[in-house]
Amino acid sequence: MDEKKRGLDDLLSDLGIGEGEAPPATVLKEEEPVGVVTPNPAGEGDPKRALENFMVGLLLRLDPAYSLDVRQEGELLRVEVLGGDLGRFIGKEGRTLKSVEFIANAYMAKQFGGAYRVILDAAGYRKRQEERIKRMAQDAVLQVEVSGQPVELPPMRASERRMIHLMFKQHPRVTTTSYGEGEERHVVILPRDPNASPLPEGEEADAEAK
Repeated sequence: MDEKKRGLDDLLSDLGIGEGEAPPATVLKEEEPVGVVTPNPAGEGDPKRALENFMVGLLLRLDPAYSLDVRQEGELLRVEVLGGDLGRFIGKEGRTLKSVEFIANAYMAKQFGGAYRVILDAAGYRKRQEERIKRMAQDAVLQVEVSGQPVELPPMRASERRMIHLMFKQHPRVTTTSYGEGEERHVVILPRDPNASPLPEGEEADAEAK
């Protein structure tokens, strides 16, 4: 393994993250400083610039061939990683990408008090995942309509659960809810009870965003 490829393993090892592991429940504790990169003070107060400085320093440590594009959409910051070995950056089942995204969100929460959310992507991985989840949910809806029985989807991220809730919020024959805690939290698609009172507008989806 060359030096550039070893950088990612070293970084994740320093943070207690194995390349084959899911993102840990806690990477940074509140009282601990962010030790990966010292941000450029010029980025203070500007979330987009602060994130760019942090990510550039992190990516340089992983592989100088990586570059990035950061776009801000209100409180959402989208980071596209470019160049380098993107397959390795994504990792098995996207675990390395998700771990780095977790680190970036922990950094932004420490700097800006949780006002901003970071979504990290590379080589269109997130878009492909989103399409896969949508197809899986649509297949589950068909199964519920035919069988009349609830269908549980596998555990997924809060943003992915929220996407499913919004997809079927107005569906005439099925509804969605979430069960479980932590990494086991998942969406259940079930027949809509015509006599049940509907949730207030956006309640289920809003709960997933918290």
